[in-house]
Amino acid sequence: MSDGFDGTPMVVCPHGHLNAWHYKFCGQCGSPIGAVAFPDDDPVEVERRPRRRGLLIGGAVAAVVVLAAAVAVTVLMAGSSSDDVAVPQPGGFGAGTVDPAGMVPACTTPPLVQAESVDMTGDGMTVDAAFMSRCAGGDTEAAPSARITVADGERDIAAGIFDFSAAPLSMKPGETARRTLVFPAGMYWRTTEMFSGAPQLVFHPGEQADATTATVSSGSDRLVAHAVAEPEHGSIDGVAEAVLRELRDADYGYVSASIANRWVPQISAKKAGLVVDGATITSADVLRDHYDLRAKYSGVRLVSSAQWTTFDSDDFWVTVVGTPKLSPAEANGWCDANGLGVDDCFAKFVSTLFGVEGTTAYRK
Repeated sequence: MSDGFDGTPMVVCPHGHLNAWHYKFCGQCGSPIGAVAFPDDDPVEVERRPRRRGLLIGGAVAAVVVLAAAVAVTVLMAGSSSDDVAVPQPGGFGAGTVDPAGMVPACTTPPLVQAESVDMTGDGMTVDAAFMSRCAGGDTEAAPSARITVADGERDIAAGIFDFSAAPLSMKPGETARRTLVFPAGMYWRTTEMFSGAPQLVFHPGEQADATTATVSSGSDRLVAHAVAEPEHGSIDGVAEAVLRELRDADYGYVSASIANRWVPQISAKKAGLVVDGATITSADVLRDHYDLRAKYSGVRLVSSAQWTTFDSDDFWVTVVGTPKLSPAEANGWCDANGLGVDDCFAKFVSTLFGVEGTTAYRK
């Protein structure tokens, strides 16, 4: 269509909107346009030479684009010569707006994070994670205190605070970025033996660093959490208490079948609220202590003093080494062989058939 319905010559803006021939700016989008009208075409000739029309339209549009570019350059030059006037440009940017080279802009939507593998290592729980931006333009994550949680459904596994400011994570549109996340001891509650399949990761951005000044870098692909964080579904101590019960229940079958009515080394007895070395311990402290002992010695089991009649208190979490001995001397011999202090390790008889008296043999 070469002109308006009333015969007025028409031109198109760089975005394809029709305008009257004398318009300098598009009436729909505001883009600068040139006064280049479509050439008149004979309907009969159009049918005879359809390819030529396409070329003519392409030439006309190209001319419009060239003129539009010239107008835009003129406007930009005019804007750069004045310190007080900012001339709006197509696309909503003011004059002088620059996209930093190599910088992927930050977006307000947290990235999607997926676990590709989860392992228990000497450093703690290690998660190989894939990060994907939820924004069409990609994202740059540079928060110094981003909270990342790990869960199996509503069962919390780990949570930590990570610093992305030293090596910002660049997520290009449609591409996956990867980091290895490490949750040290005290920042995870359930181990890989306590869940199956890929856990769910949730990214909670902290205070974002300035995206225009942060330097995008491949950086280190390994990030270690520097502080424990609140889990996704509960409190830190609430999750720790739930995990202690899970461990007790998982160990109960072995304790009943192999340890009950036997002597074993007892290497820890703790509960939340107990004061140790001037500090009041929490359920999270009890769980971490048990995990440390479980990793250090073979055959460690967790029992609740409430389930056995040979303990004089029913609210302690007791860690024993589950290799039953025939006598208290043999159990205490294990303590001696492993260099544990007399107050930290001694022989204990675990049973529901006897009382407290005569079921503890301390070392001298």
